[in-house]
Amino acid sequence: MANRTNTNETIYYKFPTYLADIAIHFIVFSFLLSEVNILANVVTSRLGYAGAYLMLLISYALSISIVKLSVHKRRVSNIIVGLRGVLQTIVAMVFFIIFIWVFCRIAPMKFFLVQTALASVLIALCHILIRYVIKRIRIYGRNKYKVLMLGADDNNVSIYEEMTLGYGAHGYSVLGFFTDKYSEHIPEGAVKLGGTNDIIDYLASHDNVDEIYCAINPSSDPSLVNEVIRMTEEKLIQFWFVPNMNGYPRRRMTHSEFGQVTVISLRDEPLNNPWMRLVKRTTDIVVSGLFLVTLYPLIWVFAAVGIKMSSKGPVLFRQKRTGYNGQAFDCLKFRSMRVNAQSDKMQATENDPRKTKFGDFLRKTSIDELPQFVNVFKGDMSLVGPRPHMEFHTDKYSELISSYMIRHLVKPGITGWAQVNGCRGETKTVDEMKKRVEHDIWYIEHWSPALDIKICLMTVIQILGGDKQAY
Repeated sequence: MANRTNTNETIYYKFPTYLADIAIHFIVFSFLLSEVNILANVVTSRLGYAGAYLMLLISYALSISIVKLSVHKRRVSNIIVGLRGVLQTIVAMVFFIIFIWVFCRIAPMKFFLVQTALASVLIALCHILIRYVIKRIRIYGRNKYKVLMLGADDNNVSIYEEMTLGYGAHGYSVLGFFTDKYSEHIPEGAVKLGGTNDIIDYLASHDNVDEIYCAINPSSDPSLVNEVIRMTEEKLIQFWFVPNMNGYPRRRMTHSEFGQVTVISLRDEPLNNPWMRLVKRTTDIVVSGLFLVTLYPLIWVFAAVGIKMSSKGPVLFRQKRTGYNGQAFDCLKFRSMRVNAQSDKMQATENDPRKTKFGDFLRKTSIDELPQFVNVFKGDMSLVGPRPHMEFHTDKYSELISSYMIRHLVKPGITGWAQVNGCRGETKTVDEMKKRVEHDIWYIEHWSPALDIKICLMTVIQILGGDKQAY
């Protein structure tokens, strides 16, 4: 349902962003066209300048219909905003190249690659800048969703805390709670506006509400809940039902209909879609293949010399690890330790005496993991996914953590969501492993190409910044 705030965001944020994007496309195209006379002559003779810019405008319009604008969205990171700007630009340029080819029978790829690269960078930076401006506007109290809480159950209290402590600066203003519980049940700093039935009079006399979060079970008071829903529809207020799912695992659930009954599935896995699996596998093959035929031979020579000079033994270390569907595979690494009998059962520790000085360097820079690009190319692993564990640890933790084996529903990765969120290195306690597993399951249920790109960027930043847990 489109409320008043959404309408204002379209007017004040989306339209200016569209205009900025179009301006960037036109400026980049005009600049490059002025540098390439042959293309300029062909395009202007067959389309004219007005026709060329019209084709570019149509291409942009098609791209934003496919890749929606996200600068104004509240629960999106700057990285995603930038990546969506890049993707939007690439889609626009694909359409533009097709139009130019159809009408002019010319498609100089070097020209269009430069145009795409320049426009992508500028539009991504523009979107991030606009995003920053929007955040500042919201911090100063403008463009906020005004929210009512119906019920003060734990879930509504958690949402309140997210809005005020987490996403508060992203544009939420909680007006207060309507609850029959005592005031001490609501969070500190929150306002109790009345009992649950008082919300009807409040809605009748106030027009400043954008969203309502209802934690009341409809079966316990159907007349109240239905009347609130009727009033929200009448006043164009977004109504959110917050069911009490405490006791169930924290997962990304989906609902469907079984006849007249609504049923909830505990897990939604995007990679169950064969097309999404194809996208991920294609990306793995292309990226790992390019790396293996370009940089990897040079890195292998460098690592091989250092390893051979620091200790006796092979350059590569092969270890059986648990992969997709619980199947074992040979995981490859540059050997960073002296050959020892504990390698298949004992994790590396911070001051592990088995490590060589050169091996310690390989681990701290994560160079030791690079042979796993071979595993990715072969199909044993993916670029991004849960890190593969030793078979010994799989046997151990699968008995201690009930959801442990869920992490094997996708291929293991060179890097993963758990690693970029601090769950890397030695796991000293079962709780530390539980936290890692929770991150892995979250990744499986929220996978997207954009998330994989985000994790890769976070990994690079983590490595360049010096990860203290890389040992």
